[in-house]
Amino acid sequence: MKMQIRKKMKKGLKFQEITSRKKELYQKSSQYKSAVTSDINHLKFDLERVGKNILYIGGSLYVAYKLTKLLTGRSNHTPETSAGTQKVVRVRESSPIVLKIKEQIALFLLALAFKKLKEYLKETSSDENEQEDT
Repeated sequence: MKMQIRKKMKKGLKFQEITSRKKELYQKSSQYKSAVTSDINHLKFDLERVGKNILYIGGSLYVAYKLTKLLTGRSNHTPETSAGTQKVVRVRESSPIVLKIKEQIALFLLALAFKKLKEYLKETSSDENEQEDT
């Protein structure tokens, strides 16, 4: 009789140990899950910020390039007639004042792109310093 009681007590202890272990594992898994979710959200935020900065810089460089090309009026394309012969096109020289205005516009746009690039690099380096500190 005593043996049966002891066996039941041992089974009860094992059951309690198992349930306490399960609770402990569930708590750890929920902690890991929240940590992973937090890391993913942090990475998502960083990627959005970096992507926006890249788009700003690339867009401003593209606009500067296109405006420079538009303002200078030079193109590498030589027009052809229907028979395949080349057509002679006379390019009128711009006045020095117009050239200076075009140069200033191009420099202004490049300065804006440079400013954005510097801001991005400064943010990136400060973020790396913060991550090294932690």
